[in-house]
Amino acid sequence: MQNEPNSIQTLEVLEQKLDQFKGLKEVKLNIHAFIRLMQVWKAEAGQHLDFTPVPLHLIFAGEPGTGRTQAAELMGKIYHVLGFLSDGETVRANASELEEDSFKEVLSIAEGNVLLLSHPDSLTPEGAEILETLLNTHKENLAVILRGTRQEIEALFEKMPSLRIRFSKYFAFADFQEEDFQVKPSAPKFEIFDVSSLAEQEEQLEALQEAEFPVPEKPVPRKLDASARTGTLLKAGARLDLSDYLKDEIRIRLVYQKLKLPMEMDAYVFMLHENELTGCDEDMVFFGNLISKNGGAAIVDGAEYPETAFILSKVYQDIQKIAVCFSAYGDNPAFDFSQVEQPVLQIFHHNEQIAWMDLQNLKTERTLVAGELYRYQNTWKFRAVASGYRDGLEELCRRFGIEVE
Repeated sequence: MQNEPNSIQTLEVLEQKLDQFKGLKEVKLNIHAFIRLMQVWKAEAGQHLDFTPVPLHLIFAGEPGTGRTQAAELMGKIYHVLGFLSDGETVRANASELEEDSFKEVLSIAEGNVLLLSHPDSLTPEGAEILETLLNTHKENLAVILRGTRQEIEALFEKMPSLRIRFSKYFAFADFQEEDFQVKPSAPKFEIFDVSSLAEQEEQLEALQEAEFPVPEKPVPRKLDASARTGTLLKAGARLDLSDYLKDEIRIRLVYQKLKLPMEMDAYVFMLHENELTGCDEDMVFFGNLISKNGGAAIVDGAEYPETAFILSKVYQDIQKIAVCFSAYGDNPAFDFSQVEQPVLQIFHHNEQIAWMDLQNLKTERTLVAGELYRYQNTWKFRAVASGYRDGLEELCRRFGIEVE
């Protein structure tokens, strides 16, 4: 216990170094929040409470030169100060080395440290299985950070979809945004979780879970302009500030000129927690569960096109992201986006279109993650994703933590 003040001071210094990184606002905020979460794990363990800590393994996705390596090195030191790693240094290796006999020596050096694995797309299916075994068998005193571009990361998950849930956090390192250079009077302050309130919060959570939720109002279908190309034109990766619409209803829908086959396109919404997974089946909003708890998200039943509605001020605080998806319904392999003529994503506030995105690049994909709504400081933003999946709805559900029977 005599070393505790020095540890706290060292953590403060490390967080100050984190704040000195250029740009990376969202990454820095998420690492600060992750540190607070790790302190809760330690506090709960000290009180002998039953809990299941999230694995320490992370994904750092982004282009070269965006600070992934420096952040990984800092993360190792943070893990060490918090007592999760005995050394906290960073050992670098290429993912392809997993299949080599010499990797045993690398792994012995990495024990107690961060193992920073690069080029994940170089893994063969056998190498991906080796990585999954490594993550399963080294749950303590080793943190694996996967470093690669977004395309490389997704290529790995296509080879081994079950790997996705082995990583607790996905950090997206982007090139500098305009908002990264806005001068703020002071850095945001983060309060350390009050351990004494754990029992009280547990009682409140139980009461909330037992309470009957008021039945939220269903959004009524209304005529919106399917041909509109007004508002902000979004490209994949673009962000849209929604600060002006938090208390009002916004709608996100997929429109098209026609469907070339007699198929149905449906909307799906996934309410995601800090680990970027759903917490229960009710966090998936679709034609079988039209409205989320408290009415923050809904499927517009009876709309002319697959359409979703959101009142972001109603979304519970434990929801950090909302994935907005669309999928061809049915098992027919011919049902995909090649049969959707001129698909366009539209975002409306009342009857005014505030943004749109052209989706004509989609071809054989059956399922589309159109974008994600995410909390940013005290507001919400929309990030255009426009990423399609050939595997269809089942794989999409598994990605977000929904087990499909």
